[in-house]
Order: sequence, then structure tokens, then C-alpha cells
Amino acid sequence: MPINTLLADNRIQLTEAQERAAQYIMDHYEESIFLTASKLAQKAGVSEATVVRLSQVLGFDGYPKLQQMLRTKLQDRLTTVTRLEQTVKNIRTDGDILTKIMQEDIRNLSETLRDISLDTFHQAVTDMKNARRIFVVGLRGAHAPALVLALYLRFLGKQASPVIPGYGDVWNTLHGMCADDLTIGISFPRYTKLTIDVLEYAKENGTRVGAITDSLVSPLARNADWVLPVHSRLDSFIESFTAAMSLVNALLTELSVQNPEETMKALKEREFLWQKKEIYVLPYADYKNGRKKRKPFHR
Repeated sequence: MPINTLLADNRIQLTEAQERAAQYIMDHYEESIFLTASKLAQKAGVSEATVVRLSQVLGFDGYPKLQQMLRTKLQDRLTTVTRLEQTVKNIRTDGDILTKIMQEDIRNLSETLRDISLDTFHQAVTDMKNARRIFVVGLRGAHAPALVLALYLRFLGKQASPVIPGYGDVWNTLHGMCADDLTIGISFPRYTKLTIDVLEYAKENGTRVGAITDSLVSPLARNADWVLPVHSRLDSFIESFTAAMSLVNALLTELSVQNPEETMKALKEREFLWQKKEIYVLPYADYKNGRKKRKPFHR
């Protein structure tokens, strides 16, 4: 059972030193599974007793038992180049690549579903429902699920803003946030520094903070009121955001059914605006018949 699952299921609160040790294990998986408790402690900058106590609070008799679990359950922390080399070495045909990548995404989805606490999921939806404003930050590859989350939150009538560097000023966008607001950060190893800084700033200003990341000892988790752990491993030069997108879809769908009448009202208003402004292309039959205008939309 992965460390993040043990933490979530048992609501374990780690000390700062234990958190450093756990984070070191996750960041240096291939090395850590072969280190003694003493060597691991030295590498992580903690005492050997901290490593032993970490093992015990996670439910193991001692570090050797934790180490055994790590060898079989903890996802690999391979470098981008190493993962790409491994993919190329094992691939013989284009079909091999297609099958391998899709199977890994299926695994990411399955493991994410297994590791997420339903209580935490419902808390995230409740926070989105109650928030006056929602700020969503996700950079680089994680910008895709962040942008989708912010976009469809607006479709549901929420005042949601994606945090986009280079588009205006990030800190001006966040200025004035308060306890009625919610900030959601999305990032995976290697974590983007600005995402961590935004969550820290949000916490300092009293907002609720949520994180969609790889584990409960991720740097994003330090300032988060709730964490939804997502698996993103892919034997390629990129990370997989399939499970993250699926989680975003689930959050939005759950939020939409909290108040069906309000949701339908917001969506109808959007649909009326889209048709009026001709946001989408006409149906093929309309083009074929040479019709330029849509039928009136009745609310």
C-alpha cells in the first residue's frame, strides 16, 4: 500500500522531520529501497530514530517492513531520459507503443481511484460549492487540467479564475483573496515553484486551499486543507494527465448535481449567449442548405 494511501486512510499527521524522510523516499525511490535506515536518515537530513518512527506511524513493525512495501508498491521516480530510453528499448512496433501507453493510463486511473478518499473528494466539492471565488493554478503540463477546471466552473456559474503567468500579473490577480475564497493547485514531480508559492500565499491570506498532486507529502500538501492524490506515471518523456483530467471531470460533475436547478439555469444562460454570438459552427445540415442563422433559442 503506497505511503499516501496510508496517510489518508489513517489521517496520520507527520512531524516535520518525518515528512522530510517520507518526501526523500518518494523523490529518490530507486535509491531509497536499497538504503539502510541509518543511510536513509543521513540522506534525508533526519535522525535514524525519525526513520524508524515514520515506519511505525505508517503501521509497520520497523523500517525493513516499510522498505519491503516500497520495493513493490511505490511508483518509480525515473528521470525523463531514463524513462524514454526504457520505452524505446521495449518497443518493437507502433502497436506496442499504443497498447503500452493506454495500459499505463488505465493503471493510473485504477490506482488513483483506489487511493482517493471519498470523504476528501466530497470536501473538495463542498469547498467549491461554498467558495465566493475560486483560483486555479497549474503550470506547464498541469495547465491543461487547471484550465479545464476553471473554465467549466465558470460554466456552472462560479467566479473562477485560472492563474496564468505572463497574462497580467499573478500577484495582482490574487490580491484581495480572503476566507471566502478557495485556491486549488495542480502540480506533479517535478513541482513548479510558482504553484507552491501561490498556495503558500493563499494560506497566509486565510483562504481554503486544495491540492491535486501525486501524494500527501507533496510540497503542495504543506499548505493544503485537502489533497487529492493522482497517479501520473508514464514510461515516456512526458507525464500522463489522464487521471488528473478524469478527477477534474468527476469534481465538476459532482458539483453540478449539488443544485440541479441552479446548474440548469447557468448552463441555459451560457447556451443562449453561445448561440447568439455564434460561438460554435452550424450543424452540417444548415451549412449544406445554405442557412446562415440558427433557429431562435427559447429559455
